[in-house]
Amino acid sequence: MEGGVFAAPGAPGYAALVLCPLCGAAHDEHAAACSSCGADLTAIAPGSLVAGRYEIRSLLGRGGMGSVYRAFDPVLDEEVALKIQRAETSPGAEAERRLRTEVKLARQVSHPNVCRLHDGGQEGTRRWISMELVEGVTVAARLHKGPLDAEEAWTIALQAAEGLGAVHRAGVVHRDLKTLNLMVDRSGRVRLMDFGIARPAAGGETGGSGYALGSPEYMSPEQARGRPADARSDVYSLGVVLFELFTGRVPFRAETPVATLLEHLEKPPPIERLPGALRPVVARALAKDPKKRFAGGDEMAEALRATREGRPLPSPGSRATWPRAALVGALSILGVMVASVVLRDTRPPVPVPSFAPAPVPSPSPGSSSIEVSPESPGKPRATPAALVTPTAGARRGASPPLTGPAGPASSSAPALVAAEPIPLPAEAAPPTPAPPEPVLSAAPPAEGALLVVVRPWADVSVDGLPRGQTPLGRMALPPGAHQVLLTHPDYQPYPRRVTLRPGETLRLVVDLRTDGVRRRP
Repeated sequence: MEGGVFAAPGAPGYAALVLCPLCGAAHDEHAAACSSCGADLTAIAPGSLVAGRYEIRSLLGRGGMGSVYRAFDPVLDEEVALKIQRAETSPGAEAERRLRTEVKLARQVSHPNVCRLHDGGQEGTRRWISMELVEGVTVAARLHKGPLDAEEAWTIALQAAEGLGAVHRAGVVHRDLKTLNLMVDRSGRVRLMDFGIARPAAGGETGGSGYALGSPEYMSPEQARGRPADARSDVYSLGVVLFELFTGRVPFRAETPVATLLEHLEKPPPIERLPGALRPVVARALAKDPKKRFAGGDEMAEALRATREGRPLPSPGSRATWPRAALVGALSILGVMVASVVLRDTRPPVPVPSFAPAPVPSPSPGSSSIEVSPESPGKPRATPAALVTPTAGARRGASPPLTGPAGPASSSAPALVAAEPIPLPAEAAPPTPAPPEPVLSAAPPAEGALLVVVRPWADVSVDGLPRGQTPLGRMALPPGAHQVLLTHPDYQPYPRRVTLRPGETLRLVVDLRTDGVRRRP
């Protein structure tokens, strides 16, 4: 009779009934509250086991889709957050299959701004999900205390967008993004919680009764219509969150949920209440037509960074195509440089006065040409003849190409010197000054790489920027000193300073169980 559930003999099919823990009245297993005394019938008593594994310790919160408990997982040997989904929200074997599929996808998400998911399953009519227990405060609770300053609002907005981008890259759609599902942990990091796992959404966003599922204030127009939602629907919800972060209120809220949904469908967002620079970002995120929004969390995060840094908004899809665009730009610049060299070599000759010195004899094959070093004009230096390539059509008086000194004049070139130049003795002829060599920027030193190995695991930050959770691959870094910070909920922050040499791969191995300092319980 654990949890107040028993099978009533004599009832058709031995239907499962629930006993009220206060007055003892019997109810159907799907009842949420006692009809006699009003007690909550969905709560699970502390000390109860779920799925024969999770020991319930306390209730953390309750929502329309179910309840979340603090529970102890003996397999992981740590406390977890255990979400128990209300049975009536998604009944049937198909819902269980979708749950397992989405759990499998969500477990692929590993990002500092996303709460880690451990496992999920079903026990009788009870569906459950276990996830990382994050100690902190929700953004909704933080907003309830008062308005945010601009710096805090920007920090939450950027981290939420980056976490959402990681969820989208894993093929998961959140479908219920709101300030209540954003947690700020004790270190100040924003964590995206409860990303769509309890949603019965393999083929659509409607429940068995044909109504749309979600939080009305944050739902996209397509969700309001009960249509399937993709990453652009999450972008809309994040746009609502941004509006709330900077103004303290959501853009649409009416007297009833239905009226609120109608505002999402028909009413333009009041973006004039936002800071001027942020208005284009929120306007695009809250577009009624999904095609006019950002494609996903990554693209929206890039737009937020550009806005904060005072740069123009990237064009749609620019995040995915910028390496190719950069390559095209580089090739275009190179083409202009080559064209400039060709044009400078083949432009019409410029006449010179009759007193111009005679041309210097061309070096014989196999010899070295002489050019004057720019550092010491009077001192010639030798350049191997193999490196001097005469340019067809090059002439005295024409501008030299950027690739080196001009070669000997073509035999078919017209004379550029007056008919009677003043002769100079061959042995006294001064060497022709070499054109100044193009100033080339020094090649950047080869990047180094850092490989961090931590036991049991840790979140890694390098120079103040989060890099993810171990195990991680090689991280390319510029040569020089870098500050590495390892964090784990059971240990004190572990800082290390490393120095990389050009082209070096440095392996940093840390065992927190022996090298770290455990936190006090």
